[in-house]
Amino acid sequence: MPKSTDWFWRRESTSNRIEVNEPFYSVADRWNEPWDKLEFKRWALRLRRALLPREVDLGLVFVSYDWIDFAEDIVDVLRSSLGIPTLAGCVSNGVISNQFEFERTGGIALGLFCLPGGRIVDLGFSAKESQKGITCDEPGFWRRQFDPGSEGINGWIVFAEPLHLSVEELINSWERDFPNSPIYGGLAHFDSEARTSAVIWNDSVIADGGVAVGFGGGVKLLGVTAQGCTPIGDAWTVTKANCNVLERIGNRPAATILEETFQGIGEEMRRRSRGRVLVGLAVDEYLEEFKRGDFLVRNLLAADPSKGSLAVGAFPRVGQSVQFQIRDGKGASEELEELIAVLRQQLEGKRIYGACLSSCSGRGMGLFGVEHHDAANIYRLITPQAQVGFFGNGEFGPVGGRNFVHGYTSSAVVFVDV
Repeated sequence: MPKSTDWFWRRESTSNRIEVNEPFYSVADRWNEPWDKLEFKRWALRLRRALLPREVDLGLVFVSYDWIDFAEDIVDVLRSSLGIPTLAGCVSNGVISNQFEFERTGGIALGLFCLPGGRIVDLGFSAKESQKGITCDEPGFWRRQFDPGSEGINGWIVFAEPLHLSVEELINSWERDFPNSPIYGGLAHFDSEARTSAVIWNDSVIADGGVAVGFGGGVKLLGVTAQGCTPIGDAWTVTKANCNVLERIGNRPAATILEETFQGIGEEMRRRSRGRVLVGLAVDEYLEEFKRGDFLVRNLLAADPSKGSLAVGAFPRVGQSVQFQIRDGKGASEELEELIAVLRQQLEGKRIYGACLSSCSGRGMGLFGVEHHDAANIYRLITPQAQVGFFGNGEFGPVGGRNFVHGYTSSAVVFVDV
């Protein structure tokens, strides 16, 4: 696979290439040469010149883990030589540049974005500071960190390292202080043996914390949260639950319902699932009919046949609707197509400035059997603007109007005018 250099050819206009009458607001590319700080600087400056005469308002950079030792040099070049006012990103398990996914391969993906009329606020925080926000009895802790700059912010991109942060509690506390504001982004990759990870915030490489970038003014965020699942069987009501243990649904043992559901889906779907059955918890109970995308999908952790109970990666509530799910490439592709169709309608009449894609390391070739699946589908929506992203260890995105931490998900956000 050649390096992504389509920010060069997108300036051309030929019969078999994209029409370029629309102004450029973003560029992205991937660097994967042997590390040389001077050569990296020259490469980054070439990418910056491709966006001229526009200013750069935001830089997003993703560094594969085997390049983590060069992270401080990378940040130094981007801030000092390119003058990027707000720089954010993280260590990754692979990088995304425009329509290309580079899974588990070395490299640096850089996206530069001009956001006319937009207002950007940003904050880097340590795990200790995050814990203060989580445990604060009074709402407003995170707002006070920006005082008063967070007023009018309508959406966020957050990158966090998972080794030191209570990530779900962090997202919950952020949503408490910024209700009705979507959160996209995800968790950095980490080395389980070395216990190291990092996020990037302006001039800093943070080993135990996160970074949040907020958008307001003339810019808003639209996106998709594709969990890659297909509902199976019927939706049921939780009638007995204890913490994360699902004991009875529809007044019957939960494990019995699961077994009957799985046996009832047919041989082809059982084969497709390869035994990967999950549980979906309805986010909005007031829907007349549940469909794909209406559930927060969580893992089934264990079953107790003697009690007929299921341990799940969530805390189901009595009265909540649940439906079992399977995850496979065909269903995940269908779900993404459905979500993109909705996003396409939302983008009509909007000026698109670019996109950022956060994808789980469990997707890609392993799930779909083809290269570049998610990136290519999102990129077709936003061309001729640029897309940058990464493969990580968890994704952030809204479902049913609330923000959650996900797994096996693609979380794509598009920057548009208001």
